[in-house]
Amino acid sequence: MQAEPADQLARPVTAAHVSPLSPAAQGGVTNLVLGALCGFMVALVWAGWSVATRFAVTTNLGPADVTFLRFGVSSLLLWPVLIRHRAVFWRIGALKLLVMLTGAGVPFMFISSTGMRFAPASHVATLMIGVMPLFVAMLSAGLFGERFTKAQLMGMGVVLAGVVAIGGESLLFNRNGGEWRGDLLFLFAGLLFASYTLAQRRSGLSSWQATAVVNVGSCVLFAPIYLLCLQPRIFSAPIGAVLFQAAAQGVGVAILGLFFYAEASRRLGATRAAIFGALVPALAALIGVPVLHEVPSWATGTGIALVMIGVLLVVTGVSIKKK
Repeated sequence: MQAEPADQLARPVTAAHVSPLSPAAQGGVTNLVLGALCGFMVALVWAGWSVATRFAVTTNLGPADVTFLRFGVSSLLLWPVLIRHRAVFWRIGALKLLVMLTGAGVPFMFISSTGMRFAPASHVATLMIGVMPLFVAMLSAGLFGERFTKAQLMGMGVVLAGVVAIGGESLLFNRNGGEWRGDLLFLFAGLLFASYTLAQRRSGLSSWQATAVVNVGSCVLFAPIYLLCLQPRIFSAPIGAVLFQAAAQGVGVAILGLFFYAEASRRLGATRAAIFGALVPALAALIGVPVLHEVPSWATGTGIALVMIGVLLVVTGVSIKKK
């Protein structure tokens, strides 16, 4: 057998040399599929959270109760992370810490759950979770000098049209029901979480470390207020409802949601992983029909579709840094 030239033996294997049936190619496809599944699970967890919280605050529990369960349960699970990495947290800075605790802590949770007393789950998924990437882009432009491509600007316009479709219906046709109050609270909560997102990125903390800081810190600050001043309902509500919300709030969103998002980002990249957030409004609307008996109107359905399209344009566009 003729020997291969030395330069050919030393040549690295590239994608062009990999057979579609080779282990390397199969590993790439498997990684892509697993990343997509993790991204879908993130969307499903967030959609389920919005439906579960809406159900809680309209039945046996109030905003303060779900807020306490959210941070009380998750802090028990995440405090070892805080203890293990405690040396890192001293370098966060007071301002970043304050923004993180406000943007993803008690104020965020209390505002969003209060809004769910007025407006359906499809609204929170669209106006808070769906619009949040738009707020991130706008804050990045205002604070850090990022500019937008034409596709991103078009996407922002489409998102705005979707918000107007949903909010306009609330103002014109359901003013007595107070849906517009919930819609405003959802938009404000989305802005808060966007501020947390930017602060976390610049804090130097990993996703797990940042989540530990927010959940443990929020529990330490809020638990005494809740137990001593806010007349807790968790002691009088059905035990099944409390346990379900403890799992949905403290384990589902805080632990599983973070894990699946981290895995999706690792396997797909941050941009591809963020795209799956556009699925949340549609999934929440679908789950809300059998669970909450909330059938979206034509205006809400149109707004959901517009927001999903707009978010895809904003997330997939490439921002340009100012020189």
